Amino acid sequence: MRRGLSPLILTLALLGALGGCSTATKGNTVDETLAVWGAKAIAQSMENELAEYVPASSVLSTEQLDKGILLSCDIDGVYQWTGHKYVALSGPVDDQQVVDEVAQTFANRPPFAAQIEMTQDGAPRARVVGPAGSSYSIVASVDRSRIEIFSFSPCFRLPDDMSRRAEY
Repeated sequence: MRRGLSPLILTLALLGALGGCSTATKGNTVDETLAVWGAKAIAQSMENELAEYVPASSVLSTEQLDKGILLSCDIDGVYQWTGHKYVALSGPVDDQQVVDEVAQTFANRPPFAAQIEMTQDGAPRARVVGPAGSSYSIVASVDRSRIEIFSFSPCFRLPDDMSRRAEY
């Protein structure tokens, strides 16, 4: 029932709270142990894990974006890496079942929380929230030809010698 890898970048705004060594600042948390590459690795790993919920028999191909951008965590110098993964479908998938399975799994897996939402076009979406502001979602595309996975890593401090405008 689980399959593949495939990232997405920023189309949905997601919020969350992910752990590790984190400090609270202005109501947000920061994983003080992370740098951009570690945050990216966490986000892409989660994209891959979520893609595994798509039935392998329905997967035509996967595409995980190699680069992402940084979004501010509303704290000076603190950002999260954003990514995307796409799972192209070879045929119809019961996206409600995929979303339900993801939400059920992560609702019972501390430190995560999960919820199911409906998009404006009526597609179910699972949103998984984790430590230090991390957030992930999985949803069928509008034309239902692919599953889209969006990731927002845990918040981390960006060193002064790295640009917040660069792709990582």
